[in-house]
Amino acid sequence: MKKNIIKQVKNTLPLWAVAFMVGVTACTDNFENINTNPNGMDVSQVKVTSRFNQPIVGVYNNYQNKNYEFQLQQNLNADMFSGYMATGTAFNGNSNNAMYAMMDGWNGEAFRDGMLYVMKPISEILKSTDAKDYTAIAKIIRVQGMHRVADIYGAIPYSKAMQGGSSVPYDDLETLYTTFLSELEEAVNDLTSLVDAGEAEANRLNSFDIVCGSDFKQWIRFANTLRLRLAVRLSVVKPELAKSTAEAAVNHKYGVLVAGNPNVQVIDASLQNPLNEIVVNYNDMRASASMVCMLKGYDDPRLSVYVTPVGWFKIDGKQQDIVDKNGNALNKIGQYIGIRQGTIVDKNVYQVYSSVNLSTETKMADYTGNKTQISNHLPWMKVAEAYFLRAEGALRGWNMGGSAKDLYEQGIKVSFDEYAIPASEYEKYIANETGVCADFEDPHNAANSIKGIDKCTVKWNDGATNEEKLHKIINQKWIAMYPEGQEAWSEFRRTGYPNIFPVANNLSADTWKIPDGEFIKRLPYPKNDKDSNAEEVEKAVSLLNGPDSPATRIWWDTGRNF
Repeated sequence: MKKNIIKQVKNTLPLWAVAFMVGVTACTDNFENINTNPNGMDVSQVKVTSRFNQPIVGVYNNYQNKNYEFQLQQNLNADMFSGYMATGTAFNGNSNNAMYAMMDGWNGEAFRDGMLYVMKPISEILKSTDAKDYTAIAKIIRVQGMHRVADIYGAIPYSKAMQGGSSVPYDDLETLYTTFLSELEEAVNDLTSLVDAGEAEANRLNSFDIVCGSDFKQWIRFANTLRLRLAVRLSVVKPELAKSTAEAAVNHKYGVLVAGNPNVQVIDASLQNPLNEIVVNYNDMRASASMVCMLKGYDDPRLSVYVTPVGWFKIDGKQQDIVDKNGNALNKIGQYIGIRQGTIVDKNVYQVYSSVNLSTETKMADYTGNKTQISNHLPWMKVAEAYFLRAEGALRGWNMGGSAKDLYEQGIKVSFDEYAIPASEYEKYIANETGVCADFEDPHNAANSIKGIDKCTVKWNDGATNEEKLHKIINQKWIAMYPEGQEAWSEFRRTGYPNIFPVANNLSADTWKIPDGEFIKRLPYPKNDKDSNAEEVEKAVSLLNGPDSPATRIWWDTGRNF
């Protein structure tokens, strides 16, 4: 991480006000001087389409390739809290988010980015056009970006954001989800009417669509799958709405994402993958012990795709081994060993542990690479997730177009196919009825070692309880969605699965105490808004299920699954 960024930004204005004042400067207003688009777009069309890049990139934030913003937005919270990754860098003298010593200067970034890079430009788009294709896609992007922010904090400004004034109220999470689903339904209906009328012109999207390849039906499938994602999130708190929404999405004429459709992801030759920068160049993030031990315990062939072996990090062109406390090499090169979250780290030691397997050739987001590593594309939603969402819906008795078992196994198959893993490996994998999460041994410091906690196996068992079946579904969805930690963290909080290792050192303060063995439930509101928008933030806190604390569950996180 760049040292001049880690400090908290001192800003006297609330974040929505900053967005209102400066958001438009991030887009070009001198539209008349833009060269005529080769597809024949007029000036008014260019005015709209030129505004899409910022919110698209803002979802998985790396606007203008400022990698550190993503590091604070997601990597130093959700990517770790989900059980996907752990840091090998001793930020703030080993007192930081990794061990629940919450860093206020970090924890407001997701809120800020959502307001500046998603809400503001989408507001400008919706003000500047009533064209159904543009407004529908803008709404889809806004829901994709802002449901993530809401899932981090709880109540956030939305319905009255970007309207100016000295303050803005927050919407409670129930209202937000109802609004999100309504906007997605509107978008799906508008895009469907255009497609059915033969009025969906791909050339109107070509200048900005780096997500769905100017394919209107892919936008519809994505929006429907996003409806399904949000519906499943509401399955306990709003079961009737969840069921009707999920069934409408899956049974829509263009449906949800299925095998053969591409993943929904940002691909752009001018854009960097910020996770690649953080992993490969900053050397700040490594693979989590929870992910490595789960893959090892399942004998999962995705292990070598997702994770690099010890020795991947080189100094002066030479592989570096893990050392004991006396500095002696331990002959661990070639093994897969993650870092347990909350470990007190020395970067010289822990940066050589297993890492996220990203390209060392390039960090640009158009890099596909080969099937033996994770692509540099920025993931919004993988096709495999759609199958696991449908599997859970079927488990709950919803009409999902298949049985829970079949959809569960199809989700695994799609994930395996993404990395060209042979069918024989897939058949072996889904028949595995003994493998469970492996024990973790930290070679450098045995105090961090821990027995495997998650005892769920892969093979489907029709005689198991619904809770046991859900555990299987979520474990496999968690593996398949890697490395997109925001959604993984949300689903981990909602269901409690998989059973990841608790932090090795819990340094949470008394005022924000996370009980030992428990996990972060949300991020507290940014100090900046607490100072400048105190009355509305106080109202927002009253909409939570407790104090403005990382230990407070948000609305859909009930602690039960049925």
